[in-house]
Amino acid sequence: MKIWYQSATTYRYESRFDNYGKTLEEICQGAARPDTKVHVEGIPVIAKDVEKYNFLQYHEKAEFLNNMIRAEKEGYDAFVIGCDLEPGLEEGKSMLSIPVVGISEASYHLAMMLGHLFTVVTSSMAFFNIFKRQVEKYGLAGKYLPGPYFYKASEAELSSALVNPGPVIEKYKEVAQKAIADGVSVIILNPAFIAALAYKTGWTKEQDAVILNPITAVVKTAEMMVDLKKLGFEPSRQIGVYARMEKDKRDEAIKQFEKVFKISL
Repeated sequence: MKIWYQSATTYRYESRFDNYGKTLEEICQGAARPDTKVHVEGIPVIAKDVEKYNFLQYHEKAEFLNNMIRAEKEGYDAFVIGCDLEPGLEEGKSMLSIPVVGISEASYHLAMMLGHLFTVVTSSMAFFNIFKRQVEKYGLAGKYLPGPYFYKASEAELSSALVNPGPVIEKYKEVAQKAIADGVSVIILNPAFIAALAYKTGWTKEQDAVILNPITAVVKTAEMMVDLKKLGFEPSRQIGVYARMEKDKRDEAIKQFEKVFKISL
């Protein structure tokens, strides 16, 4: 099985994300089955504070859609959206013939199986608002404790966190403990960078609460979706859900729009 893991960094395009990209690869391969290969890829262009502005998210989505087409063409069995904003998730599910899995969606549903109430420990109020909207969209608000629960790390803290994650993780542990005191039993760490730091420190539990790594969750979910497809289970193709165009019509539409969106087959 081959899984394409799409990061929202410029990994493979800029060396500054090499350490983080290799950490993602390590987490993904550690979670995957022995016969599963996970390819981690970045995007050519990223924008600072993309979580704050819909305008920037629109352009980031186009980059994700480009790589979805590329992954399917290159024979991958599933495409993982490793960005917590989940750019292109609905479009991808309807556009591709292979499973497309979002890191937030997979984590929320897995949290339902691991505990009673869950929350997301995150890094800013902007991310909190995104996750709150996602949870409501997925119909899970009744099991979600919003908080907000976040710690905004400084640039100095983040710059050394992958090499020395302990001090930053201690700050997130303080936030997690507050959520646990409020009744949470499953804590999702998002954005994925926080989860990568937790992985480096071995943080998987706090008191009796589960610390859910969304990177691990989405890789395992992608494997499951590939297995389910082989058994005949795919997203609904009803109009208004994930209806998929015939490939020749889809390719014709892409060619019409490629000058605007820089999409290539």
